[in-house]
Amino acid sequence: MVIRDLQTNLGDGHIHHVLNIIYNCCRRIPENRVMCREFVVTLQEYSQSKNSEIQAHAFLALSFIVDKSEIHKISLNEPCLKFLLLALKSAMSEPDGRSRVGSYSTLEVLQGLNQLAINDCNKLLIVKLGGIDVLERILMEEGSNDEEKLWAARGIWQLAFKEENKVNIHQRSKLLKTLKKIRETTENCDVKDACSGALFVINDVFDIDEEFKGHTPTRGDRGPSSVKREDSPGHVEGHIMISYQHASQERMLQVKRHLEESEYNVWMDVDKMKGDILDSMAKAVQGASVVLVCMSHKFKESQNCRTEATYAFTLKKDIIPLMLQDQFTPEDWLGALMGMKKYYPMFSDDRMKQCLPDLVSELSDRGKREKLDLVVPLLDQVTGASNPTAHAQRQGGGTAEDDVDCSGGIKDDKPTGNEDGGNSRPQKAVDLVTWDEEEAGEWLRSHGVDTSKDSFKKVDGTRLKQIKQLLNLAPEFCLTSLKEEFGLGIWDVLSLVDALKKLSI
Repeated sequence: MVIRDLQTNLGDGHIHHVLNIIYNCCRRIPENRVMCREFVVTLQEYSQSKNSEIQAHAFLALSFIVDKSEIHKISLNEPCLKFLLLALKSAMSEPDGRSRVGSYSTLEVLQGLNQLAINDCNKLLIVKLGGIDVLERILMEEGSNDEEKLWAARGIWQLAFKEENKVNIHQRSKLLKTLKKIRETTENCDVKDACSGALFVINDVFDIDEEFKGHTPTRGDRGPSSVKREDSPGHVEGHIMISYQHASQERMLQVKRHLEESEYNVWMDVDKMKGDILDSMAKAVQGASVVLVCMSHKFKESQNCRTEATYAFTLKKDIIPLMLQDQFTPEDWLGALMGMKKYYPMFSDDRMKQCLPDLVSELSDRGKREKLDLVVPLLDQVTGASNPTAHAQRQGGGTAEDDVDCSGGIKDDKPTGNEDGGNSRPQKAVDLVTWDEEEAGEWLRSHGVDTSKDSFKKVDGTRLKQIKQLLNLAPEFCLTSLKEEFGLGIWDVLSLVDALKKLSI
């Protein structure tokens, strides 16, 4: 009914209200966007109106409706964008937070500008007309709420994907200090993530839209524009990284399990990481042998995914595209990044099963993990537990305590060869993955960890191994998960981490 009203001879005032309703319906409820697809042409006509207010309403509605292959349809003109920025400033100045220009709230304009900034021409125009100044003001003002700061930071993040904008923003020391301060002091995880993302792109990621367009780095390509990776502690090197949007998580977990069964080290953000997400992502990209980029509309629209994939491209990492959506065509920045690379369709169970062997063949030895050979303590000696699988052949006298330290590794000061008169007693290596839940529980308790909680009932040797790898790969995320998922107190966490670090892997 509302849409049909647009196709009748209404006055400007009525058209303004109808377009505003459509915009808010599409902004708040994604399902409405599909329903409004058939009215793109009508909205386009209104976006060319001589009335800047009607133009703005039409562009805002279109920005949530157009298909991503139709981004050119939301290219703004200067009068329209000036109207939107004026409306934003007006809303910020009013006690009720609602503009006297266009009747928008601060949040409505911020979310609309973020959506319009998907168009690269709009990115440049927003900065040209002073949009950064307005976003900076929102971040700095004490009266701004968390949601307004969130969208202001996301706006800066989005704008910084254009190299020209990034240079401009990088020169704004006050803005950078504000982003850092908010990131360090806010208790809102989404606001922290947005500030981290903006800072990461501003400081580290090169523009993909122009600078790298048409250039697809080949395997082993390390040209002068590549960024040197520096070693970082607590980080697993040479893994396969899965870069995906969380709507694809279930399918990518299947791919992850298959690759791990094929003896690959796999890094995947299984749960939305807390803490410094971008820092963990950066370390994961830096240490990756190959990055699997899981392409879909949602991946392409995600600022986190764009940051991640662009960073991998910038470091000239080997990238293998996986297609997670049928009939999806990578365009814009994602199309430029992927170039003519061969992709593997994974959008259905059947296609995934067909392609996994080929993917493994493509990966070859990149990201392969060495066979896990752990030397562990004899649990029946150290803890009193019965553990037939852990018995080792021993020669000569002495006890298990003579050969192992409290962490389960061979003592570094143990004499070798003939230094002890030929009486060295080799310890039998035992795969950690052979431990069942009872044996893993005994080991945990022997290191002072309270395993009475239900969350420990499924922890076996394989799980201990995974926790150990996660501790090396993403220590902040691992520590948070141990506290929240397992309900461990700080002393239990410290005891477990200390024991895991001393395990010889």
